[in-house]
Amino acid sequence: MSSTILFRTEAEIARAKVAQSRPIVVETGAGPISLLVTDDLTSLEALWEELQQSVPCTTNQTYAWARAWARHGLGPLGREPVIAVGRGTDGTPLFLWAFEAAPKFGMKVLSWLGQDHANYAMGLFAPKAAAELGPDDIVSLLHAMAREADAALCVLRSQPFAWDGVANPFAALPHQPSPSAGYAVTLGDFEALFERRFGKRSRSNFERKERKLGEIGPLTFGWAETRDEKLALMDTFFAQKSRQFAAMGVGEIFDAHARAFYRELALLEGDNPSRLRLGYLKIGDTVAATFSGAVCHNRLGVALSSIGEGEMQKQSPGAVLLRRQIEEACRDGLAFYDIGVGTARHKEQWCDVTQALFDSFVAFKPQGYGLTLPLAAIARGKRAIKSNPKLWALARRVRRSLFGEVPASKDESA
Repeated sequence: MSSTILFRTEAEIARAKVAQSRPIVVETGAGPISLLVTDDLTSLEALWEELQQSVPCTTNQTYAWARAWARHGLGPLGREPVIAVGRGTDGTPLFLWAFEAAPKFGMKVLSWLGQDHANYAMGLFAPKAAAELGPDDIVSLLHAMAREADAALCVLRSQPFAWDGVANPFAALPHQPSPSAGYAVTLGDFEALFERRFGKRSRSNFERKERKLGEIGPLTFGWAETRDEKLALMDTFFAQKSRQFAAMGVGEIFDAHARAFYRELALLEGDNPSRLRLGYLKIGDTVAATFSGAVCHNRLGVALSSIGEGEMQKQSPGAVLLRRQIEEACRDGLAFYDIGVGTARHKEQWCDVTQALFDSFVAFKPQGYGLTLPLAAIARGKRAIKSNPKLWALARRVRRSLFGEVPASKDESA
């Protein structure tokens, strides 16, 4: 394993930053593009926030979200940000790609910044650039960026083919379908939506479950508002999710770094599109379920959800909370309630939008193929299992029997 990649001296780090501070020119079919590759997020704040307001994106591509992940999830894990900014000859910003670099097997591997905690991963493209940059241009720009970053390969997961009606230029890269898709609800008149997605008996069932929960104790639906409320609800979420993961035989993904990352997002203020809004259903003082997400470009995207334990699970508190939040999102005039990536019963019930996603495994150096080929094969295997209901059910049962502590809850609504 190469120590020059894993353990760099301060002088080497300084030289790398100087090298990355000078843009290079890449010739494309849309004209020459000035490409800057840097690890300095702070210097890009104004440009980044300007782009995120005017181009298709999700919360996962916003500046404060990236800053929080860079602060809590990169350095402690031995990773570093790699941000590529492209400008036209007149200085107009054309795109911003936020990557992170991690050392693996003596090579530098690029992925989307924070992609393990993102539902959807992509770059920010000005509409003109998204329309005019062709497949060869994207390949040339990505390879030029990789040379500047000294990267051997990239592993780019969960990328939408299009977002808000704009095609994703990265679909021009070699790719394969992601193991899972994204799911969203088109909002509008809630009563019409509710009747369209659920029969009379199912609608009555929602009312019955909510009534039964109310018999246990007074119900409160809401959003954490104060700092203390937010921190307390985050702690409750982490505890509930840990129990759920243990029951499912899934390893803990919310380590200390991830928890600090989400706490920072929850404590953001105002209408910041990176702000994590913490929603809950309480029975008395007990948190029965949580659904939390952020609002970006008229879309509420769910990032976290959990359910409590005990007898109340029989009445599906997660499903009851989800219905209330979708109703509220309709009243607020939002366009979509996005429940995120991965199949689940409650998504099939509610969602009328299925977002196909793709993964790209691209080698920039010969040794990079030693990782891209097996990683692509593993992803194809996961998709084959998840696409087959019988195989997926079997895989979940095996995982629970091998690693789970208790039987998983039948309530799949959180």
